Amino acid sequence: MSHDPLSIYYRQLGIKPGASEKEIKLAYRKLAFEYHPDRNADPDAEERFKDVTEAYEILAGIRKRPAGRSANSEKTAARPGNNAQSGNAHAGGQNTGNAGRQGFAGAGRKQRPESREERYARASSAYQQHQEKTGQRDPKVNPGARRHHKSSQRAGDINGYARCAVTDVISAQPRHIEFTVIHGFLNSIRRDTVSAVLSPKGARRMALRASLRTWLSGFWGWRSILPAWRAIISNMRGGVFPPEANAQLLFNQATAFERSGNKPLARAVLLQASDFIGNNRSALAEQIRANMRRLDTGEPARRVRDEWKHVAMFDALLHLSPIFVIIFCLLLAFGPAHGYFTTDFPRQVETGIATVREKIEDLITPKSDPYYVDQPFLNLRTGAGINFPIMRPLSRFETVFLRGENKNFWIRVETELGEEGYVNSDALTPGDGSAARDEWCKTNKCD
Repeated sequence: MSHDPLSIYYRQLGIKPGASEKEIKLAYRKLAFEYHPDRNADPDAEERFKDVTEAYEILAGIRKRPAGRSANSEKTAARPGNNAQSGNAHAGGQNTGNAGRQGFAGAGRKQRPESREERYARASSAYQQHQEKTGQRDPKVNPGARRHHKSSQRAGDINGYARCAVTDVISAQPRHIEFTVIHGFLNSIRRDTVSAVLSPKGARRMALRASLRTWLSGFWGWRSILPAWRAIISNMRGGVFPPEANAQLLFNQATAFERSGNKPLARAVLLQASDFIGNNRSALAEQIRANMRRLDTGEPARRVRDEWKHVAMFDALLHLSPIFVIIFCLLLAFGPAHGYFTTDFPRQVETGIATVREKIEDLITPKSDPYYVDQPFLNLRTGAGINFPIMRPLSRFETVFLRGENKNFWIRVETELGEEGYVNSDALTPGDGSAARDEWCKTNKCD
């Protein structure tokens, strides 16, 4: 067992004593992400997050190590036998009243300061629990994604938390949202309002559902066409947020967070409720302001990151694209351009394809690239081989044009008279026959 007085902090981060600064930072980020109370609903997540933060700050030199901690006491607290006994004897009695607490760093500190032995025992016990949990967890699963899974044990509802109606998660910024669904047929129109308590992710899903229902049932009547457009645009822009209902919802959510011991988060949720209530002088508004004054610690109020970003108009118009496709198809079928697209355009396409094909064939076997016979005579046969009949013998310097590829020294050619046959490719030379004859006649006597 190491006698390093900082060994207990290394064990809290799950790293070996003497680890580098990079290893300390990586271990802290991993554990802080896992035990952050905004992501982990376990009652002990807050205390574990505090221990991990303290260990990181001491090892990184941000905070000084508390005086009076000896290596012997740390060594004693780190023994497996003493961890369970000290954790049950000292930490068990104090954590009984805090079993339902959840929150983030800085909330719910104990009134009576812990002794050194109690703190060591609790930290060692939390470390062992962490090792057991990480041993059973799938390493491919992001720890922060656990809260998005629906749980059969709805412990949050007992404490008064509001859950998302779609994703079944507890959010720090839920909203009561209303979406509109239009039903139309001939001369009748019916408007349905779908309202629910939703998280940002659940709101996006329900907006798509309401818009899809309007698409399927809202365009069958002439009176419902314009209301259907307005409903789809409104839904894709986030729906309607009733101020009074949202203020009451956020007030209840803040009360639940405060009851669990997470006062800073409760204050942040109350700030959202005050945004909805405005300068109203109702009983609910006075309760919200009274709770904010009671939770005021003299420090600047911390707001949670706003995830309720309204969808831009361009994104809403993308969902209207099917109507433009239908109008385009109707114009093609019955509009003034019907004749062009059904008769003229296909003929132009066919002519263009034929022209391109001829150009490609000319590139492969161009007529402008002639060959001439470089032998006293050369037989033009009907096939590629000496067994095929002879069409006629070609004279010396007669020009031909290639019309095929060289296969076993036989190639298909076309004469200037339009005859097509096969000759031996070894007897052909690139060039014009008349020019070659003139050159030959300069050095030889021609008839």
